[in-house]
Amino acid sequence: MPELPELEIIAELLTVQLSGKTVKKTVVHNHIVVHGLPVSEFESNALGEQFDSVRADGKFLILSMTNHDFVVNPMLTGRFKVFPRYKKPTSYDMVSIHTGEVTLWYSDAKKMGRIYLVAKGDYSQVAGFEDRGPSALDPELTLEVFRERIKRHNGQIKNLLRNQRFVKGIGNAYADEILVYAGILPFRTRPTLNEDEVETLYHSMRKVLIRIRDIMSERALEEIAIEKRDFLMVHNRGGAICPLCGGRVSEVTANRFKTNYCQTCQK
Repeated sequence: MPELPELEIIAELLTVQLSGKTVKKTVVHNHIVVHGLPVSEFESNALGEQFDSVRADGKFLILSMTNHDFVVNPMLTGRFKVFPRYKKPTSYDMVSIHTGEVTLWYSDAKKMGRIYLVAKGDYSQVAGFEDRGPSALDPELTLEVFRERIKRHNGQIKNLLRNQRFVKGIGNAYADEILVYAGILPFRTRPTLNEDEVETLYHSMRKVLIRIRDIMSERALEEIAIEKRDFLMVHNRGGAICPLCGGRVSEVTANRFKTNYCQTCQK
């Protein structure tokens, strides 16, 4: 699942490739991911508009044009690729946006993602967009703001990190990475954290996400698309050696989501 660090780099790469280019044709290859508009309007409403920028907003990617925005929530398996020439769509290709110079393809193996075409800046019809917290990497999310926000929530700390109403952009994988770096067990509840642990959690969140973003910044869009996460310390590494202490990485699966942690490092 693309999370905030990937999406920020994807946004930068797509801005370079799409900025100033005009939408000549939009083709829906599978309507299941298109939401908010009939397919005919989705394909026609942005024709002739120019891309100006692409930005990440939590787990959403916003492709901004003259009068409209494409808003994409890639969910588990949504991926983005740009090709200089037309290619034959595969069964995973959902939507292609053609500029005459390059074509942006959105593919989704599980067909769980959502794509909207909305009036520029109007995200009221985008499911899950409203009422979210600040970005986990927002400079305005200071330690003091983080402390105030975390007091409003209870429950297990991993679930809290994944709660977009708390902070946006963190998913299952990077919640595990943040918590092992912070030395906090994912199953602990928020009220059990003392002030020092809250501070450690905040700094761990920022350091881990920035580290991953820096790694992603060295990779091409095609490499990000195959989700090569060779840098993960514990997530999806059940039974492996923890790189921080040399202990074994544990694994628990609940509601189809894996949680990986180190019983030695995390308390």
